[in-house]
Amino acid sequence: MNKKVKVLAAVVIIILVVVAACVFGYMSGRQPDETNEPPQTVEPDVTPDDTTEPDDQTEPDDTPVQPENPNPSGGDSAVVYVPDEQGETLTPVGTDVADDSDQALVDALIAAGSLPEGAAVQSSSTADGVLTLDMNATYGEAVRASGTTGESMLIYSLVNTFVQARGVDSVMITVDGAPLESGHEIYDYPLQATN
Repeated sequence: MNKKVKVLAAVVIIILVVVAACVFGYMSGRQPDETNEPPQTVEPDVTPDDTTEPDDQTEPDDTPVQPENPNPSGGDSAVVYVPDEQGETLTPVGTDVADDSDQALVDALIAAGSLPEGAAVQSSSTADGVLTLDMNATYGEAVRASGTTGESMLIYSLVNTFVQARGVDSVMITVDGAPLESGHEIYDYPLQATN
């Protein structure tokens, strides 16, 4: 019995020595934290050729997203929001526009495949940070004919593009002067851009 106690005591002493060595090594490798400030991280140098994926866990901010090439031809340009390949999220894309008109933005969205051919702005007005866009029946029919994901892409490609281009807080979409109706919802309120 005495031999077992000695072996057990030796094992316990060895474990305590290893734990103490680990703690000492960890503590001696740390620098004293005298300021209680969070540790500083060093950002890697990023050259224009580097491509980095956005961190999905970053906090969204209110600054507009800029595409890699916001001005493809060097002429008038705009940022339009187009569905990704899966048609599930919107991506900002730099594109050429004919001028600074609302219809030029809609035409750029049509050219990018975000809106149906023939969609048109009938009128627009801005009050208290809300842009009201009155669209034609072609746009309204396209929204009604799409499923919920397609509906969201048609609506928010327009909303995100105009919020960024016009610097407004939200966009109210009407069709022929009446609130946009999709079959799923009546959009009788201003819509803010999605992140």
